[in-house]
Amino acid sequence: MKIFITGNPGCGKTTLIKEIVLHFKEKGIPLSGFITEEVRKGNTRIGFGIQDLKTLEKKIFASIENVTQYRFGKYYLDLSNFESIALKAFESRDFVLIDEIGKMEFYSVKFKDLLIENLDKDINIIATLHRDFVVDFKKYGKVFYLTRESFENTKEEILKIISQKISGFQSL
Repeated sequence: MKIFITGNPGCGKTTLIKEIVLHFKEKGIPLSGFITEEVRKGNTRIGFGIQDLKTLEKKIFASIENVTQYRFGKYYLDLSNFESIALKAFESRDFVLIDEIGKMEFYSVKFKDLLIENLDKDINIIATLHRDFVVDFKKYGKVFYLTRESFENTKEEILKIISQKISGFQSL
């Protein structure tokens, strides 16, 4: 099972992934993966962090302050920090949740290669997907186009698919 969630910035993709994670944890269903979130100083976004869903470890992987050789827009990317969490997502064969698959994350060739390798495997992946990648990824699974108005319906549809996929677990 492969589920991809896409939509415009601010439509709730990360929020939806967080709610799916909460359902998994409430039901005791093992998962791995990561969430990326903005890092702010006051009202200003200064970077992005990454959090491991299994260990809850957090690291900064994009920053306007920590200069590295990799740059995406105004952000310098710490691929070592990113890869130390992102690559662990595929170590287990539980459900893998990824927030997000996008241009910044694909600066890591190791992550990109590992993701592509796992798309053809019998592994359950639920991921947010930058809208520029929809054409490349729709052949691997179902793509949901999220809007603020469709949030609850999309969440229910995804949870229904997950509960049908899981045998031996109670319905989500």
